[in-house]
Amino acid sequence: MGIRAVGVYANPQKPDVLPVARMLLDACAKAGLTVALEPWLHGALADSRALCGERVGAGVDALVVLGGDGTLLRAMPHAVGAGIPLFGVNLGRVGFLTEVETGLDDQARVLERAMRALAGGGYFVEERMLFSVCVAGEPEAAGRIALNDAVIARDATGGVLALDAYLDDTLIDHYSADGLVVSTPTGSTAYSLAAGGPIVAPEVACMVLSPICPHSLHARPMVLSAQGVLRVHLRAVPGAKAALLTTDGQAPALLAPGTDVSVRRCAHQTARFIRLRDRSFFTLLRTKLTEWSV
Repeated sequence: MGIRAVGVYANPQKPDVLPVARMLLDACAKAGLTVALEPWLHGALADSRALCGERVGAGVDALVVLGGDGTLLRAMPHAVGAGIPLFGVNLGRVGFLTEVETGLDDQARVLERAMRALAGGGYFVEERMLFSVCVAGEPEAAGRIALNDAVIARDATGGVLALDAYLDDTLIDHYSADGLVVSTPTGSTAYSLAAGGPIVAPEVACMVLSPICPHSLHARPMVLSAQGVLRVHLRAVPGAKAALLTTDGQAPALLAPGTDVSVRRCAHQTARFIRLRDRSFFTLLRTKLTEWSV
């Protein structure tokens, strides 16, 4: 089924965002797509062909994201909340999750082909698992969702953290470390990878637990079943300081010593991505990680 209306979520820090957004508007007009822009972008472009979308993702069939993976991670909760898929246009460096690149001579033509494919139903939707992340004592409505990871880490002034990890109330291990990364398969190529964790194919249903700079000879990353609930306890040892919880790198929450954080697979929600073609995960991995490392 073809898409009729798209919202546009963009990273204002990207230098090419306005020219690419104008090309996108042209491409959408040629494909017969209605476009709703964020208020700041609507004001910056001042193009009468676009509507001003006060609420990201409302009243559209898909959310086109202009930026890199970080922008997609920020846009994801809006899309999940609206029940619509994401389409990533890469203006960043890596772009694991994005679908089209714009650093090309024919970028206007690339966007035109992509928008025609969306309008004509020439795409499929890929689903990625999400985490539900809850802090003990907080109301259920304060729960967070994560596509990449939940990270519990010391702040810039804190010392080593004392952390206990449990899977369904069975102790996994005690950790003395700078923190722990709990990642989805999608997030296994992000912070978890930098912390020494394994790369996991996106269709594998699991959680990856990776200690950050552990003060131990035996602490190693572990791959755990996504069927269980992972609970991390911040031990209140003498002299313990607060830690920080971040989900997908977004606004950190302060965790007092003695706090528990639970991470589980979202039962009824996934992040959905529009794909125009079948892509080999391993080809993408070789290409993107090679680009990233230079």
